[in-house]
Amino acid sequence: MPLEQFKRLLEKVLKKTNQYDTVTFSGFGEPLLDPTLDEKIRFVKENKLHALILSNGSLLTAKRFNELEQLGVKSIRISFYGMTPRSYSQIHGISDQSRFEKIKETITKIAEAKRSTEIILTYNVVEGINSDDTQGWIDYWKDRVDLIEVWKPHNWVDGRSCRQVQAEKLKTCGRPWNTPLQVQVDGTVNMCCFDYNGKLLLGDLNIQTLDQIFSSDYFKKILHCHETGNFEGSGLICKECDQRNAIKSDVMAYNSKFRIEDRVGKVSTTYTKLI
Repeated sequence: MPLEQFKRLLEKVLKKTNQYDTVTFSGFGEPLLDPTLDEKIRFVKENKLHALILSNGSLLTAKRFNELEQLGVKSIRISFYGMTPRSYSQIHGISDQSRFEKIKETITKIAEAKRSTEIILTYNVVEGINSDDTQGWIDYWKDRVDLIEVWKPHNWVDGRSCRQVQAEKLKTCGRPWNTPLQVQVDGTVNMCCFDYNGKLLLGDLNIQTLDQIFSSDYFKKILHCHETGNFEGSGLICKECDQRNAIKSDVMAYNSKFRIEDRVGKVSTTYTKLI
């Protein structure tokens, strides 16, 4: 997203509401590739908001971490799904197995230094690839970084079949009320971060106000389905989404800080409770 567009859209949101205190740089890309990231973080901090980053760590160096820390980044969450070059490369889909040792060494070096920016590591367990590495991964990282989380993969709605969609479902996953404001790179607004194809497109922040977006017939339809739990004939991808599974015991395998039964009911970035 161009810098001026980012500033304009954030100002538009902040003029309308004071309910947000955090901006998370994430999505289906690598934030550290963005040449305007530092200026965006400065603008976020000028507006007295927290800045968080989700990254795969491939571009992170000790120098780059120090720069982000100086800018006031509160935390960097790194997806690091392996404890051997082979398993890491398979999960992340890269051919250069030396990348694993480089990233591991960098994160270790940063973690062991005195710092104010938190490091959070995430691990997704994929049976037959990195499942045998899980305990070794936990043992290595749990006392080195601020938080580690070991998850069992979700489905990305209809994009994967990692988790069984249960017959017994909750009325709602809670996201129509408590999800972050999901602004895409083009300025459009999506209902949910699991919506990888933009099927739950609510509106366009470039040309619409928040009031217009969240008073639209489409958002009201989503809201009604989540209030009643009735998705029949709606055409919404929420109907068979594993985030509505009633039983959450297969979601998280380990957390170094939170009780698992509490953690699975909170947003991954701000830990706001999903109602």
